[in-house]
Formats: sequence, structure tokens, C-alpha cells
Amino acid sequence: MADTDQSSAKSLGRPGLSGNLQGALWMIISGVGYTLHLALAKEITADIHPVFLAFWRSFLAFLIASPFILFGVKIHFARFGALVTRSLIGSMGFVFGLIAIWPVFGLPLAEFNALSFTRPLFVTLFAVLLLHEKVGIHRTTAVIVGFIGVLVMTVVPALLGAEGGAHFNVGSIFAILSSLCFAFTIVLVKSLTGVHSPMALLIWANLLSSIFILPAALAVWGSPEPATWLLIFCMAFAGFVAQFCFIKGMSVGDASFLSPMDYLRLPMGAVADWVMIRALPGLFVWAGAGIIVVSTLYITWREHRRNQRKPVVPPKPF
Repeated sequence: MADTDQSSAKSLGRPGLSGNLQGALWMIISGVGYTLHLALAKEITADIHPVFLAFWRSFLAFLIASPFILFGVKIHFARFGALVTRSLIGSMGFVFGLIAIWPVFGLPLAEFNALSFTRPLFVTLFAVLLLHEKVGIHRTTAVIVGFIGVLVMTVVPALLGAEGGAHFNVGSIFAILSSLCFAFTIVLVKSLTGVHSPMALLIWANLLSSIFILPAALAVWGSPEPATWLLIFCMAFAGFVAQFCFIKGMSVGDASFLSPMDYLRLPMGAVADWVMIRALPGLFVWAGAGIIVVSTLYITWREHRRNQRKPVVPPKPF
């Protein structure tokens, strides 16, 4: 059947898409879903507390993901301690992220996305501390340059009293803390994917996050209007789609080729900011984000060069 389909495609002059091109399309959809997820969160938290929203987003995402168990996703308790730790730190990162874009602090989506690009830099640091990976002069320099990019976005314009920098307030601090937490979870996931499929990890993460966030959510419990509940469901669905498409993209394409596409979130966030508040990132935000992008691209390229001689491990099924 597959041979027939390929022959038909060739006869019609429609060659099949390569794995990297398929992965790129999945990553673009993921970026759109993630941007929509953040835009809805920013809109919803104008009326309800971000911790309340964090609980319902995680719980609804779990309900959306759980039917995949019926399609062969295996759920088991191997390395449960690591699963709990990953979900606990991930829950903190998720809550910190929602607080960062909370209208109370007024951090625009593009600035939040730009600060989130520090995540690969923190991953490198945690890989050294937790996985005892050896880091040479190249990766060390790239990490230092990346943090200079953060300073260019935040501290430099604040010291100079110049316009065009990121909002140097509690929101930006929470954005960086969110990246720090998610970097920790990424390092843990590297060790967990050997015993759990990516979709199983997604189900576990949303279930455990719901449990961890519930006590805090009860303290700020609200009674949203029916229209707000619809927005909350749409946000949870957009977040699930973003996560699923990211996992799917990485499973069919090369990580070294696809990872840089995550930076599309910056212009996507800028468009969302323009639609919502008629504002665009300033010069210092673009300059700092550019420095971070260059440093993380260099790390990605170096990792690709180092892994070229390693045997290829097929991706785990969903």
C-alpha cells in the first residue's frame, strides 16, 4: 500500500516531504499554539488569578491527553520519584510564567518569549551540575554571551534610563525563574525518556501538576463567567496542541535542525502584542534576544557536531 502511495505521488509530481520539513511544519504549528496559549492566558488573568488558571489549564490538558491511553500509550510508575520531581518543578515554572505575563506586572508576550530563550543556557548549566557533563571553552563562552544578552534586554536600558528595553520588574524576574524551572525539567526529561514515551510524560506532567497546584488554587478560587470558562478550555487545548506538535516535530526531524525554529515565538509574540495592546518590542529587546539566539544556536551547532559520530537511536512511539 505504501509503495502504491509513493508511486502515485511521484506520478503526480508530488514527492513526499522530508522528515525535517515535516518537523518544521509541526514546529510552526506548535509556535502558533504556544503563542495563542499565552495570549489567552494574558487575557484571562485580567479577571482571575493566574494560580487558579494554572490549575484548570493543567487539569483540562490532562483530560484532553488521557484518551491517548486508549490508543496504546503505556502508563507505568517507573522512576516515579523523578516523575514527581519533574512535575513539581515544572508546575512552579508554569505558575511563574503565568504570573510573569499577569496584567498586574504588564510584561508583554514578546518580552516574555525573549526572556524564555535563556532556557537552553540554563539547561547547559544544569547538565554540568546534575548530569556531570563536561563543558569546554566553546559552550562556556556561549553561556556567558547568552547571559550578556539578558543584561542587554533588562539591566542595561534600566541603568541608562533608555527606552526600548524589557520591563525590568517583578514580571521579568518571574519570566527568568520560569525558564530556570523548565530548564531543570528538560534535564530530567533527558533521563526519563528512556523509560517513558513522550506522550506518557505529557500525561503524567499534567496530572501531577493538577495535584500540586490545587491547594494554592483553592486559596484564590474564583467563579468565572461561562465565556471565561470557554477561554480557559481553549487555552488548555492550545497548550496541549503546542506540546503535542513540538513532540511530534522532534520525533520526525533532527533536533539540531528544528530547535532554532523555536525562536519564531518572538515575532509571533510581537504580532500578538500588536493585536492586543498595539505595542512592539523595543530595540534593546531585539538586540538582547539576538545575542541569546546566536549563543544558543552556537551551542546547538556544537552539540550536532559532537553527536554526528554517535549511533542514531530511533524515537520512542507515542
